[in-house]
Amino acid sequence: MTNTNIKVGIAGMGAIGRAVARGLTEGIDGYTLHAASDINPLNEFDIPYLSFEALCQECDLIIEALPPAIVPQLMPHVFENEKDVILISSSALLLAPEILTHPKCKMSRIIVPTGALSGLDGVSALAQMGIKSASIATTKKPMGYSGAPYILENQIDLGKIKTKERIFKGNALEAAKAFPANINVAATLSLAGIGPENTQVEIWADPEIGGNTHETKVYGEFSTITSKVENTPDPANPKSSMLAAQSIISVLKKMSAPLVVL
Repeated sequence: MTNTNIKVGIAGMGAIGRAVARGLTEGIDGYTLHAASDINPLNEFDIPYLSFEALCQECDLIIEALPPAIVPQLMPHVFENEKDVILISSSALLLAPEILTHPKCKMSRIIVPTGALSGLDGVSALAQMGIKSASIATTKKPMGYSGAPYILENQIDLGKIKTKERIFKGNALEAAKAFPANINVAATLSLAGIGPENTQVEIWADPEIGGNTHETKVYGEFSTITSKVENTPDPANPKSSMLAAQSIISVLKKMSAPLVVL
């Protein structure tokens, strides 16, 4: 795929999809916003709204910004049309492993942005030498977890949380099932490091916190990587941060840049 007038299609026009669309309309060298797919078409952008199948047929590059549960509906069309995809809902790769076993999976490239994390370049480098342990602790306001399967199944009253409280502990695969809309960061860390079953996750609720925080600790034989990111929640979607959409835009700019710092 050459970086000349690449037609981009966005699957999902929620907070993240709209932010990426705005970035494209403002101008990213080599890329044009061509179409989108969403059950609720918007008037904000002068583009057609297409089915997943038509989106993948007409566009050169697909950007996924969907709820994780919907991603498996998109990916077969990506693979059948041999298109590359920037996939922000990395938890979908844990929840639907059949994505990576699709017969035509290797005909496409799945690009996972850093999302709301930092330090993944170091984690990837450390993985070449061997990682002993990896963990991430995510903290958000209690209502940022509303609707999560774990919250509903355990009948947790988020409104009653008055002080910082850990509400979940498990590995990244368990976390993806428990908090699919909140835990892309853990999934991405696990994909860059030692896998979902070996990446430990803690979920905290703190009514006093100003934004979303993610603290990672990765230990290897020769290096230790620790990182803390404090993000402002996206006003349109408090389950996500504004950094998530910008990480997609960063990927697009790197893909067309003459100098790339990974």
